[in-house]
Amino acid sequence: MPKPWRYVSRLGLLALLLVLTACEAEPRRYKFSLGANGGPTGWPVWVEELTFDHSWSSPVGNLGGGFDIRPPTGGKTAILAHPVAAPQSMQARWFSYRTQTFYEIDLELPDTDALLRRWYREYPPSKYEHDLIVGFSGQGEVYVWWQAWCSECSDRSQDFHAPIVESAYGEEAEGDPNWYLEQTQEYIDEGTMPSPW
Repeated sequence: MPKPWRYVSRLGLLALLLVLTACEAEPRRYKFSLGANGGPTGWPVWVEELTFDHSWSSPVGNLGGGFDIRPPTGGKTAILAHPVAAPQSMQARWFSYRTQTFYEIDLELPDTDALLRRWYREYPPSKYEHDLIVGFSGQGEVYVWWQAWCSECSDRSQDFHAPIVESAYGEEAEGDPNWYLEQTQEYIDEGTMPSPW
């Protein structure tokens, strides 16, 4: 006759194995802000949509100036409401006022989890603020950078910047430029950009 304790110990081992497997399957989550830059100067853009992993997004809107600055600075920043897994892909749609063209991209990112594990170890959140920065040009180009800036330092030389994707190009997409006619005319009137017509 089998001994009951053998079943209990086997069930216990099975339960422990399931718990460990579930913990390993859950991706590590990171707390960071999302920044967006556009331009360069004279090439303003409107980012209609910015999504990561086809699951989480952030509003962006109007961007002008800053795309050509490396490492990227300025732009719009959104603080994410809760930590998220390292993004594996980025989807975006934006409009170039200067060329009156819509662009779209579905960009696969490199192994960002491995990069973030290293960068969070080297630049711990107790001392550094982390940002994922995406730049959009008025000519269809995109970049993705990571930044860790020392929140305790007055010396900016301790900040860290690294490209994740240095350059990628979106494809021209369908859309009605008349949606942006009023803002386009405003940019022309104030001398921000030449007339596209």
